[in-house]
Amino acid sequence: MKKNLIFGAGQGVRLAVLEQIKRSAHGQSVQEIAAALGMSYMGVKSHCLTLTASGYLAPWRQPSGEKSRGRPKLLYRLTGSGERFFADSGDELALSLLQESAGLFGASAPQKLLVMLFRSSQARYAELVGTGDLKERLRRLIRLRDREGRMSELVESESWEIHENHNPLASIMRRYPEACSLEEHMMSEILGVGVKRKEEGMRVIFAPERSEGKS
Repeated sequence: MKKNLIFGAGQGVRLAVLEQIKRSAHGQSVQEIAAALGMSYMGVKSHCLTLTASGYLAPWRQPSGEKSRGRPKLLYRLTGSGERFFADSGDELALSLLQESAGLFGASAPQKLLVMLFRSSQARYAELVGTGDLKERLRRLIRLRDREGRMSELVESESWEIHENHNPLASIMRRYPEACSLEEHMMSEILGVGVKRKEEGMRVIFAPERSEGKS
């Protein structure tokens, strides 16, 4: 992720605020951000106002439910500029190289390179995740993916889901949609269960395809 932008005084804290909001699908309130970062309400509010004025955040009111009273909750979410802050500079280079490979080695070259990439990633993940209980393998995989900057988390209810709030390959997958299927297959092979991949806004979600994934 790009971390060389200058936010002035408090740039480290403002980066933390942006990352915390990036991890949320619908945005977060000042109170939620303050609790997550262990900061004061007024301190976080000041940073949110500065980031809003700089064009990285946009405030919005979460609609109230039928039974709720009072004003809708004020949340902050990333703007287009805020999302581009997290864009990976290497992503553009990789996309350019894939496009160049088609001219040098034929139209199918980018697809072949993507297959090789995901096979290599699968082997690396499989070695690091290891064997054992599915839940433990899930947690190991999520820790690995989170360290790579994907902002990964395990969401559990009746079953489980892997939520990733940053996709370093987003521009590649827009140009080559087959990469989404390759990633889905990779995750299935690593976990040993059928996995379905879907996108909700900027979030990527992996969920078990069948009931055996609940174990």
